[in-house]
Amino acid sequence: MMKVQAGEQMLEKSLQDVLNVGLGLLKEGEKGFQAALESVAKAFEDLKSKGADDTSESAQKIREVLDNTIRGVKDVSSTAEENFNRVLEEARKNYGQILEQARTVVGEERISDLNTRFEELAKFVQEKTDDIKKQAPGAGSSGSSTSGE
Repeated sequence: MMKVQAGEQMLEKSLQDVLNVGLGLLKEGEKGFQAALESVAKAFEDLKSKGADDTSESAQKIREVLDNTIRGVKDVSSTAEENFNRVLEEARKNYGQILEQARTVVGEERISDLNTRFEELAKFVQEKTDDIKKQAPGAGSSGSSTSGE
């Protein structure tokens, strides 16, 4: 009986030791991770500062090209959104006319099914448009939304 208790105590102590080692590793890992993050942040700030201090002609040209590229992307994005909204509005107008004509040719049940499919298509197109907007540089700065049906 004493051997069983002694064995249980040794097992319990071993489990506690393993648990403590695991906790110690976790704590050290957290410290190492924090140190790495701080190192990366410091290196980023140093590089950013050095880049900002660079007033060479080549750096100015790169900044100008980047500014022009960003401006161009914003213009294209804005134009694409305007065109999309115009096409969507035209499709909505035509949809009403098509629906009335279709009701006379096809039954109301089939119209309801088509309606559901059109709504799914519109939702899919809107989601893809939103995804593209999120991926564009400066995403989120326009604040406009075309959903709301």
